[in-house]
Amino acid sequence: MDYVIWVLPSLKIDQTLIRCINRDTGEINFSWDGKPSVINNMPLLFEDTGTPVSIVNNWLIYLKSTKYRKQVSTQAQALLHYFYFLNKKNIKWDEMPIISRHKPTYQFSRYLHDSVKSGNLARTTANNYLGSVVNFYKFYLARGYKFINPPFNYEIAKVRLEGNHEYMRDNFIYVNTTDIRLNLPKNTSFGGISRALIPLSDREWALVDDICRVKCNVISNQNDNSISVKLSQEYRLAIALARYTGLRREELTTFRAKFIYKPSSEQLKSKYLIHTDGVLISPKFGVNTKGSGSRTIELPSELMMDLHKYINTYRYIKRRKLFELNYPDEMDNPPLLITQTGHYYAPNTFNARWGEIRNTIRNSIPQFGHKFHNLRSTYAVSRLKELLNKGVKEGDALDYIQSVMGHKSRSTLLHYLKFCNEDTGANATFEQALEIILKD
Repeated sequence: MDYVIWVLPSLKIDQTLIRCINRDTGEINFSWDGKPSVINNMPLLFEDTGTPVSIVNNWLIYLKSTKYRKQVSTQAQALLHYFYFLNKKNIKWDEMPIISRHKPTYQFSRYLHDSVKSGNLARTTANNYLGSVVNFYKFYLARGYKFINPPFNYEIAKVRLEGNHEYMRDNFIYVNTTDIRLNLPKNTSFGGISRALIPLSDREWALVDDICRVKCNVISNQNDNSISVKLSQEYRLAIALARYTGLRREELTTFRAKFIYKPSSEQLKSKYLIHTDGVLISPKFGVNTKGSGSRTIELPSELMMDLHKYINTYRYIKRRKLFELNYPDEMDNPPLLITQTGHYYAPNTFNARWGEIRNTIRNSIPQFGHKFHNLRSTYAVSRLKELLNKGVKEGDALDYIQSVMGHKSRSTLLHYLKFCNEDTGANATFEQALEIILKD
């Protein structure tokens, strides 16, 4: 048995099912009573047979309807992985032996730990998945669900709070937590810089670009066999947008077609469309930005022209019409990227397709381990280098990149800067920068 996540465009809750019998015909009629609460874009977990996994879905609906979470895709993905793990181990979710290491929660923690060590899972993803599973059980514990033994144990942790000033002493607070955690060693890879901030080298990006614009085929592992599959036009556009604008996955899936226009001949003379010629993205325009912030992004003029041509193709128009049927309330504001069935792309779809690109590139570079999110840092470093090479002052260049990428703090930008000017100057290639960061 397998599990899948289906995203419902809208879900109505808080209604009572009414059943009545027609006295004339004897037929049983059903109707709903009460004004419904509507939840949009609700991810739910199903078995591959179509049976909903209610114990998971109840929690996901609670997070959106009662805790007012805007997105629960991470929690849904976490429980998808967890229940797939349980099925593989032939364990029930509420089966809690007395020995901790035999409990499914601790076994899943060990599985995540091993996945991080083997490089199959990012540290942040593993921590998010484990945290979601713990919160899932807390939800049922708080409602009096009876487990033979508790899914985990509670303990008190001592946390140090550093003083804000040199003359202030550090304080300690005690917090309630659980004894289930990954306990991963401190990541010292890449000089302590997060993997997500490491850009693709020139050679690595050239291989990705060749796959997207020339070959258009990738290697997919299906049933232990490697086969060549075609890379969709929509995904190739998503890669171009991520690489040349720094958009995040959630921003890409909700990026709107109305942002696209045909650049004038004068605008095409400029490499980038910036400031008023750029695109203002914001939740009020339908884009799920991080932290619900607003910002103006820049786009290469040639990419804007390619996108304009795309939204006028029969392929896109057909998908847009299906989208209008599926989402009548959004027919005036369709996204740029629409699936073949007329739905939003799920952000994690980008990760799955990227895995196929990674498999393909490993034929040339066996150690290639970048994720889709690394396209964002590749854009940042490439654009920062370009600005510095043009003579833009370092502070002004950082300010500009910070504004178009939506970074709240400067610390991430300073990591990008290391790839631009450490030892070799702003015109260092990515390979030279990586040698500096990676050297022992």
